[in-house]
Amino acid sequence: MGLHAAGRLFGVNPPEAGFATGIPALDQATGFAGIPRGLVSELTGPRGGGALTLGLRTLAAALDHGGLAAYVDLPGTFAPSAGAALSLDLSRLVVVRPPDADAALQATATLLRSNAFEALLLDLEATRPPVNRWSHLADLAGRGAAGLVVVTASGRRRVTGLPYLASLRLGVACRGWRWQRSRLTQAPIGLALEVRVLKSRSGTGVRRLVIDCPFLRRSGGPQDALPLDAALPNHGGSADAPGMVGAAAGDLRAAS
Repeated sequence: MGLHAAGRLFGVNPPEAGFATGIPALDQATGFAGIPRGLVSELTGPRGGGALTLGLRTLAAALDHGGLAAYVDLPGTFAPSAGAALSLDLSRLVVVRPPDADAALQATATLLRSNAFEALLLDLEATRPPVNRWSHLADLAGRGAAGLVVVTASGRRRVTGLPYLASLRLGVACRGWRWQRSRLTQAPIGLALEVRVLKSRSGTGVRRLVIDCPFLRRSGGPQDALPLDAALPNHGGSADAPGMVGAAAGDLRAAS
C-alpha cells in the first residue's frame, strides 16, 4: 500500500474532500463538510432507528453532484418506491443484492475498484466481517474518491474492526415522525433523528444533535425543513405511512 493510500486509510484527508448531505447541521457536525470521500463512514443504531434512511439520504445527496451511486443491499429490503420517496435518482443508482455477507464485501470491493461512484452504501445489519476484510475495503476507498458508508445494527454483536478503521462514526436513533397535516389527512414527510458523533478524525467538537431528515427534498438549498405543501398530497392517515415511503418507512415503524 502506498503512502498516499495509507494516509487516507488513517484519516489524513482534507475537510473539503467531503460531499454535503444536504442537511447543514449534520454537515457541520461531521467535521468533513458532510460525508468524507475516500474514507469509511459508519451509521449505526437500533434496527428501525433511522440509520438506513439517513444512509439512503446520503446517496441522494451524492447523486446531486451528477455522478453515480451504488447500494449493496445485503438484507434485500430495498424497493424502488423507497428510493423515489427519498429523492434518489434511480436512473443513476446501482443496486446489488448479494446472497451472503462474503458476496456483499466482494461486490463492495469491485465497486470501489471501478472508481465510477460518488458514494457507496453497504447495509450489513448485524453481520460481522473479519478485520482483514475491512482493512482491504478501507485501502480501496482510500485509492479513490468515493465515500463508503456502512450501515450496521448496534447491540452486543459489534462489527469487528469497523469502529477502528472508520474515519466517521454516527450513532442514529429516531425521535419521531414529521407529518404534513391538513383538515382531513396527514402524511409522513420525514423523521426527526438524534445523531451522536461517536468518532470523527476531523476533530469536530459537535457530539450530539437532532436533525430533520426529510423524505422528499426541494430542488436546491438547505434541507433542514420542508414546506407543508411539499409532498404526498394524495395520501393520508398514519396507517398508510409504510406504503407511501416503502421499505424505508417499514424499517422505521418500530420507532414511531
